[in-house]
Amino acid sequence: MIRFDPFKELEELQERLARAFGTPQQGPRVYAPPVDVLEDEKGLHLLVYLPGVDPEKVEVVAEEGVLSLKAERPFEKQEGAAYHRLEGPYGTFARSFNVPSTFDLSRVEARFRHGVLHLLVPRAEETKPKRIQVKVE
Repeated sequence: MIRFDPFKELEELQERLARAFGTPQQGPRVYAPPVDVLEDEKGLHLLVYLPGVDPEKVEVVAEEGVLSLKAERPFEKQEGAAYHRLEGPYGTFARSFNVPSTFDLSRVEARFRHGVLHLLVPRAEETKPKRIQVKVE
């Protein structure tokens, strides 16, 4: 479920050049945090890595088969500090995931612990395997 972005390397090169020559970036920077997606008997699990993001600033929306995430990690410049390297992700992020109808987006559970947002999208009731009792007559 990783989206291929052919321009990502070009954007990273552009950002490096801008930092090297002291050119300020235009507008807020948008980044995509790494996400692990796995499936088990409970449902679909998404682990979104958000170090330094305030959990109160994370927004999760589920509608029409799409699970969307938004948050911001602002850069707080310290007065009198000389920055030699900034590699941390700062700015806003937004990611969206298409979720198959075999999962129930109306019952999404979200937990935030140690900088990782864990989302559980449970299986839809009708898609769970049901054991059929065979009657002997």
